[in-house]
Amino acid sequence: MKKLGKVLLAILGVLLALALLLLAVRLVNGFRYPEPPALAVNLDPASYPTTVPGATVERVDLDRLQGFHLSPDTPSHDGLVVIWGGSDGGPDFARAARIAGQGYHVLSLFFFGQPGQQPILAEVPLEAFEDALRWRAEHAPGPLTVIGTSKGAELALALQARYPDIDNLVVYAPTTHTWQGLDFATEKSSWTWAGEPAPYVSFRHADPQSVTAMFAAMLLNTSVRLYEQYASALANDPDAERAAIPFKLSGHLLAFAGEDDAMWPSADAARHWGAQAPGRTEAHTYPGAGHLFGAHDGWAGGFAMGGNRAGNEAALAASDTVLDASLAAWHPAR
Repeated sequence: MKKLGKVLLAILGVLLALALLLLAVRLVNGFRYPEPPALAVNLDPASYPTTVPGATVERVDLDRLQGFHLSPDTPSHDGLVVIWGGSDGGPDFARAARIAGQGYHVLSLFFFGQPGQQPILAEVPLEAFEDALRWRAEHAPGPLTVIGTSKGAELALALQARYPDIDNLVVYAPTTHTWQGLDFATEKSSWTWAGEPAPYVSFRHADPQSVTAMFAAMLLNTSVRLYEQYASALANDPDAERAAIPFKLSGHLLAFAGEDDAMWPSADAARHWGAQAPGRTEAHTYPGAGHLFGAHDGWAGGFAMGGNRAGNEAALAASDTVLDASLAAWHPAR
């Protein structure tokens, strides 16, 4: 019995040492991958400013239509720009503020997680966009440009396939397919249409090694890279073609992506959309840039975004130049 007790005590000591080592690794990695302030997302509408340089901010709270109307102090362009963020649930307010400051009416919107909306990014009804169309008819008639990033780009692309009201589309870090939603308690589509789930690519088809790598990164508190999960699920899903998003836009499309995206294959997707209607659609991809452009080192929210600070900042500056010229051409100056 004494020998057995010594063995058990030794095993317990090894387990305790491993636990302490794991804790130390997690603490160190917590300092190595701090949350970048430039990508911080605020989900409390009441805490947003009421003014930004060159524009006034008005809260929009109309059932499913949740977000802000940024009204330029000196309106100089007709029509409306609608903007969504990504899977973080934010309204991409900084981009909206920059555009409104140039004289455009902008709706900066949440598309889930607010009153009247789905609580999480799963089975979001695409028909909710009709609330924005009604608001536009009353407040800012004219050309309609829709801008989305990541899952917001997926939403925008799904809408152009169903709503000819959209004149122009701008997508950052886009996809070519509808994906499974982010309700991990049960498998659901990201979107619904006419009360039915939109066909989607399931994470069940991801290669097992990519799932193992994800859990290992979570255990060690390093930034989680999802690119291999998305890429392998898309390649392995036998019904992926059902989830492909068709191109039906009659106007112009801009697709932006980083060549070093660590989240999903957005650069390939951008090239796909850019080739749909040469002359009306174009792709801009940037080396050294990841899933999100701007002042960060390639991670956010616990996830690997890819790219490096110089590449991500350069991609933001270059894409802003292209976007500004395109918006000016699409929305006539007054």
